[in-house]
Order: sequence, then C-alpha cells, then structure tokens
Amino acid sequence: MSGKKAFTGLLLMVCLAVIAVTAYAGQNEKAMVGTLSATLDNQNKTVTAMFVGYCEGEPVIIGPSTWTTSSAEFAGASAEEIGNKLCGRDSSVRKVTKSTNTGREIVAEMVVVSPGSSILIGR
Repeated sequence: MSGKKAFTGLLLMVCLAVIAVTAYAGQNEKAMVGTLSATLDNQNKTVTAMFVGYCEGEPVIIGPSTWTTSSAEFAGASAEEIGNKLCGRDSSVRKVTKSTNTGREIVAEMVVVSPGSSILIGR
C-alpha cells in the first residue's frame, strides 16, 4: 500500500512541476496586436511586408522586409504564412482575426507572440 501512495505522490509532484514550468514559460511571452500588410511587386517578383501594432500599450513595428516570390505563390499564401516569414525566428503568429488576400496585397489583423526579450518597441 505504501508503494502505491509513493507512486501517487510522485505522479502528483510531476504534474505540479509540469504546470509550474508551463505557467513560467507563458509569462515570458509578449503578445503584440496589430496589422500585417504585404504587397506584391509583379514587375520585380518581390513581396514587401511589415507588421505594425502595440505591445502593452507601446508601439511595435516589425519590418519592412522584402523577399522574392512568384505571383501564384503569393496569391495562395495565407496571412499566417506571410506573418511567420516576416517575423522569422524571433516571433510567430498566434492568431489571425481578419485577413484579405487580393492576389496583389494581403492585409490582416493578428496577434503575434514573441519572447519578452526579443521585442523591439518603437522600432
């Protein structure tokens, strides 16, 4: 019976440790809310994109950034794909609330999350 209690106690401690680590990891993330805008230049086959928004009441700008792509690839791209490409490894798209892709332009309202230390406020 005591072996069963020890196992139950150990299992409870592991569960509490996982919850504590998960809660701590979430506290280091910063959420940015704003608008993504990406425009295709058909002549040069490039996309220029940027994200403008707010994090904890402070302005945040990611970009502008430019990369090459085809018209078909851009027309089939989602706001999440463009946002994640723009953000690189520093940040990622958590949620898109509205988006429009006309084939030449993508505009989206979204939430981007980033580790707290990598947000460049006001840049």
